[in-house]
This record gives sequence, C-alpha cells and structure tokens, in this order.
Amino acid sequence: PCSVHDPEKAYKSAFLRVNDELHESEIDDSMSCTTRAVLAYRNRVLAEDLSYDQTPFREDECERVKACRARVMTVDQVEREGGDPPRLWVQNGMYPGTAFTRSVGDCTAEGIGVTAEPEIFHLSPNHLFFVVVSDGIFEFLPSQAVVDMVGRYADPRDGCAAATVESYKLWLEHENRTDDITIIIVQIKNLSNE
Repeated sequence: PCSVHDPEKAYKSAFLRVNDELHESEIDDSMSCTTRAVLAYRNRVLAEDLSYDQTPFREDECERVKACRARVMTVDQVEREGGDPPRLWVQNGMYPGTAFTRSVGDCTAEGIGVTAEPEIFHLSPNHLFFVVVSDGIFEFLPSQAVVDMVGRYADPRDGCAAATVESYKLWLEHENRTDDITIIIVQIKNLSNE
C-alpha cells in the first residue's frame, strides 16, 4: 500500500495495478487505445496539455521503446508509400502497429516498450477543470477548442455532448469512418495549495 505522503507513487502504482488487473481479467486487452489530458485555467480558461502525446514522434519515447526492441516505422514505410505517423512493431512481425507509447491495456505492445506508467502533472488552485479524451476527439480539434467548448456549459454533461458531436461531425467531413470518441470532464473545486 502506498502512503498518502507520496501521491505520485500512489498514482503511478494505481495505473500499473489497473493495467495488471486488466491483463488478468476476461477482457481482451491485446490491443487498445490511449488518451490525452488537458487542464483549463480559471482566469482566461486557457488550455494546458497535461500530457504530451506519448508517441514515437517524441524523441524520448521513441528511444525508450527502441531500447525494448520495438521497430519504429510508419505503415507507409512498411508498404513503401508515404504519409502515416510512426508506429511500433515487433521485430519480425506486422503487429501491433500502435502509434502511441503509453497505454493502459495493450498487453501485446508491452513487449516492445509500451507502458501503463503515467507521466505526472500537478494541479493548482488556478485550475478550473480538466478533460481526459481519446485521440478521436483531438484528431480534428485542438486542446484550446475543446476547453473553450466545454467551458461554455455549466453542466459538464453538456460540454461532453458538444465536444463529441463536433468531433463526430469533423470526422465525417474528413474521413469515411470515425475513431473512438471519448471525453471525461473533471471539475476542480476548492483545491488547496497542499
């Protein structure tokens, strides 16, 4: 058990434990997706990304998964074409092809360095709310647009509905499919400096 005196350790431990329990459950977690978190400040309701997309575009993440024997190539490099983001592949196979380096679940990708261990960012009394969203939201909407949209509503459920509807509409304007569109809004009230 983690002490209340070390919340970062408790937070990381919770993620890793959920990941282990997911592997042991009846849920097929061989391949899954990832999310991003964004904070909204009180004064001008500015968006601050809480996580920096954990993908092979980040040099530190790319080097970490390469050290775990991941091949980092785009689908287009594999198929000799161009335009796709870098993805992770096992050494001698054409799977899993993930475009992220951290995720809860995805036990297939753990063998090549994908980890459930989160990056930690701290909240302050100046923060109004934060959103946790899947990449289906951020495919076409920047962080500030999502925060602006959510901030227009007193009821977070209305903010969730607005962001999902707009994301769905944008997907259909640009693609003939949609990705997972998930959003969670966490309102922050009466946060002390401790």
